[in-house]
Amino acid sequence: MTTKDKSKDTVSPMNVLIDAMQNASTALMPGFGPEWLEAMSKVGHEMLTFMSERVKEDIQTQQALLQAKGIAEIQQIQADFLKRAQEDYAVEMAKLVELGTNHHKHATPV
Repeated sequence: MTTKDKSKDTVSPMNVLIDAMQNASTALMPGFGPEWLEAMSKVGHEMLTFMSERVKEDIQTQQALLQAKGIAEIQQIQADFLKRAQEDYAVEMAKLVELGTNHHKHATPV
């Protein structure tokens, strides 16, 4: 038997440990496999993207308020900001629900 053949037949203790941990986590938390992790990654990415866009809107609104010429313009800027924020949050919630629904449809039954 060559050294090459020997390494193929020998399983490292680290591989055994990793396999045992994977099997234990699957048994303890069914349904939290790779599909779930992928779904959570998508949700996290979506939320970070949304928050980034909202911060940009906040900055633009603050700049517009600083340049406003009177109280009527300030009130209009604030009203427009609130309307956009409500619309944006409603759209974002629908996206997150969609992501969750799609994950649930594709999840493997326990």
